[in-house]
Amino acid sequence: MNQELQETINRWKTYLQKIEQRFEESLQQAEETCKDLLIESNYDYYEVMKTWMAIKSQINDISKGITQTWEQKVYPQLSLHTHLDLQKELHESNFTYFLLIRLEQFERNLKADLSQTFYNHVIQLANQRFSCTQCHSPLAIQSNVFRAHYVTCNYCQATNTFTPDTKYAQIGGNIIDNIVAKKCEPLYQKMQVSLANIQNQRPPIAEQFWEKYKSDYFNYYETFFIERMKLNHDAKDRFDADLQRKKTEYEHYEKLHKKTY
Repeated sequence: MNQELQETINRWKTYLQKIEQRFEESLQQAEETCKDLLIESNYDYYEVMKTWMAIKSQINDISKGITQTWEQKVYPQLSLHTHLDLQKELHESNFTYFLLIRLEQFERNLKADLSQTFYNHVIQLANQRFSCTQCHSPLAIQSNVFRAHYVTCNYCQATNTFTPDTKYAQIGGNIIDNIVAKKCEPLYQKMQVSLANIQNQRPPIAEQFWEKYKSDYFNYYETFFIERMKLNHDAKDRFDADLQRKKTEYEHYEKLHKKTY
């Protein structure tokens, strides 16, 4: 390998190392900003998500800069050497894909942490404010029901109606989904590995790869829906429909890609 080519590769390596460091620093700053804002905004989860989306857009611009540098400065030099076997991790497409996956993992974890903090605060606040209308004894709400429901006072047996405020009602949606997603993260990663194994094979793809992905796919989503039911009582009513929806999505994906792969 001539000196000029080696210098080009070394500069590219150094550039990618700096980019990765900048990327990780940006994620750390984003996490701190979002967690601080959740408290400062009086637990306005969706306001925090708006801020995160703006930050995420800026982080995505880092990947665009990598592609531009590769196309304009690096690839033209490397293309002069047709027999060059560049390390896989140094290819622009592989590195930007690595950053994409890292960002997706970070986002899932960030949403889960913010959701757990939101959940803990809102549940605690609701319990502190809810008391019997007859004897004023403190009452414990059903923390897995996010709609209006009756609560019987253990002291005077009066029936009280708990009407959730906006924040409490929000828990029953994406908040719980985010919390459950973190609990099921190992199964999600296992499913993603099985999918990547299919995508990385040359066709025709052996049936065993499809069977492995199918097994991991349904294991993840069934576990996810079961765990969600533990935190949201009403999710039981749509368990079968949710599972059928995921079955339909899988069948559509398999039909669309099985011949392609």
